[in-house]
Amino acid sequence: MSFISSVFAAFKREVLEVAHNRLYLAIIMLIPLFMIIFFTAMFYRGEIVDLPIVAVDHSHSPSSRQLLRMINATRGVDVAYEVQSIAEAERMMRHQEVCAILYVPSDFESNIYRGIPSKVECYLPGTNISADGIVGSNVQQAVMTFAAGVSLSMFRAQGVGEAEAMVEIMPIKLHSNIVANPYLNYGYYLAPLFMLMGVVIITVVATIYAVGRELRYATSEEWLRLSGGSLLAALVGKLILITIVMAVMVQLILVALVVVMGMNIMGSYLFLTLSSFVFIVAYQSVALFIVATTANLRLALSLGGGYAVMAFTFSGITFPVTAMYGAIQPLAKLFPLGYFSEIFIDQMMLGVPIIYDIPKLGLLLIFLLLPLLVWRRLRRIMFDSNYWCRG
Repeated sequence: MSFISSVFAAFKREVLEVAHNRLYLAIIMLIPLFMIIFFTAMFYRGEIVDLPIVAVDHSHSPSSRQLLRMINATRGVDVAYEVQSIAEAERMMRHQEVCAILYVPSDFESNIYRGIPSKVECYLPGTNISADGIVGSNVQQAVMTFAAGVSLSMFRAQGVGEAEAMVEIMPIKLHSNIVANPYLNYGYYLAPLFMLMGVVIITVVATIYAVGRELRYATSEEWLRLSGGSLLAALVGKLILITIVMAVMVQLILVALVVVMGMNIMGSYLFLTLSSFVFIVAYQSVALFIVATTANLRLALSLGGGYAVMAFTFSGITFPVTAMYGAIQPLAKLFPLGYFSEIFIDQMMLGVPIIYDIPKLGLLLIFLLLPLLVWRRLRRIMFDSNYWCRG
């Protein structure tokens, strides 16, 4: 039997196994589809808007009401409540009814008229960095605009022209240019990460389950016999189905991002597709390494699931790797998701020439060597089903 025939025989057997095993079918087919639909719907809007805050206005003046209207007009904040007591506002924050408290003191307007710096206080819970950042920046922007308007009125009263007054008010202007995400859309960077995390988890768990169930339930002899006694052909034939399904899922993710969420592929689609294929095989290689090392299906699934989930932490998307503790940073190199997420951002959003991403692809290819490190042990446990039955 040729190698190709052996691979095809193992592949055919795996297809039949998926068709008759509802758990296996759900793992590699239904769950990924649900995941793509779920995260596409979750991040479809993309922006965090109208976060409710409560205002405690002790000034009750035209100036304080104008300030509150300006804050309410910002896109990210909604002054949903006005109360007279700080204690009531604190109660609302503790019960998570609001995202922040805005306090305007009683001397707010009188201080403005007397030329004394006035103070507005914004209290943030600090439990949700994204929400706190949006509320803080929107309130600060509105307050600065209000303060600039007050200063401009004072300069006009002194007979200073508007152009000269603006130079005094804002001597330096900052022009911020967002290159890859001009709409500051959270879906642009969170949706791909969560979807790819799903691909990682399913790839690792499905690979461990596909190989482990043969050995755990003593069916490896039939599996190897159909593959002509070739361990390589048996593994390729079995795992290529997972590889194909996960590669299709990555393409569906790209469709969801481009067609539904409106993103554009700024770089090379072909290089991104090639990298995604290597990315999937890299995690399959890690799964085989775990299988060979543990020789226990339950333990392998536990370790594989934990390893897959940890990739989220070390991806560098939500918390930069360079900001982590120095001794922890090298651990980020142990997860293929970190390298692929960089390639994904470069090719999907930044349009970086592929020459700069080839080294990252090379680092992904290194993970494909992991099964070779445990190949002898893998052969021993594959051809000894009793070894696994004891586990």
